[in-house]
Amino acid sequence: MTKTSWQGIHSVLVTPFLPEGAIDFPRFEALAEANIASGADGLIVCGSTGEFYAMSVAERVKLFEATVKVAAGRVPVLAGVSDLQTDVVLELIKAAETTGCDGILALPPVYAKPDLREAEHFYRRLCAATGLPVMLYNSPARIGVNITPDLVARLAEVPNVVAIKDSSADIQQVAELCQKVKGELAVFVGYETMIRSSLPHGVVGVVAMAHQLSGRLVRRYFDACASGDGATADALEPALFAIYRCFKTGSFYAGIKATMNSLGQPVGLPREPLLPFTDAQMASVAKILTDADVAATIQKVA
Repeated sequence: MTKTSWQGIHSVLVTPFLPEGAIDFPRFEALAEANIASGADGLIVCGSTGEFYAMSVAERVKLFEATVKVAAGRVPVLAGVSDLQTDVVLELIKAAETTGCDGILALPPVYAKPDLREAEHFYRRLCAATGLPVMLYNSPARIGVNITPDLVARLAEVPNVVAIKDSSADIQQVAELCQKVKGELAVFVGYETMIRSSLPHGVVGVVAMAHQLSGRLVRRYFDACASGDGATADALEPALFAIYRCFKTGSFYAGIKATMNSLGQPVGLPREPLLPFTDAQMASVAKILTDADVAATIQKVA
């Protein structure tokens, strides 16, 4: 039996910014509420999609507080605590506890590219510093280190390691991971585009980026894939995959905001070092959305 009931769609929230650059907290809270209304099983605040790397610790703590307030116990709230400095990670973990978050999501130390021995030491240290349940986060393309299934299996022995988000985009690795820890940890994939291929291997959920901008599209798609409803999955997949093509039109996290803004869901612009999409990139996003009839598909499943 797994150590947690976490499953389904855990939506990782963008952080809306006002024109002068401050966090737009009313918009953020409305977005968190809309995610729950659209069927999210959990919320993740200050993840990579939330541009944690461009915010101060104080801003991240305020976002923890805001998300817990909106969720009000209806769904679990996971605090993104990733950072290069271990002391900052530990500070954020304490803030997650204080603000009432239900768990934490943590990358290995960013930029430093730890080897597996160092990554294991890091995770064991942060787990020893908290009683909160921990979701490991494997993102080799971003971090430069791959948390292997063997390492995950060793970390599964730590009592408060309860889940992993695997963003390797490697279905072979996901399958091996499930073989090693299925029944011990909740395995999530990091892309909605992998839901259909990964669920049969034992994946229980997705840390979702498109859910927050697509109404109940991802909810319906996830449920269709889980129940073997191929006809519904086939009908929804073109719009979902088109959304991901929009994300890839430029830098990924700027792309998420560009797509939301194009769909009439204003969330402001990314913070530097990322830049707003150019007019040409926005035109590409608009064409992808139009060609795949994304807005109409979202409306149909509302």
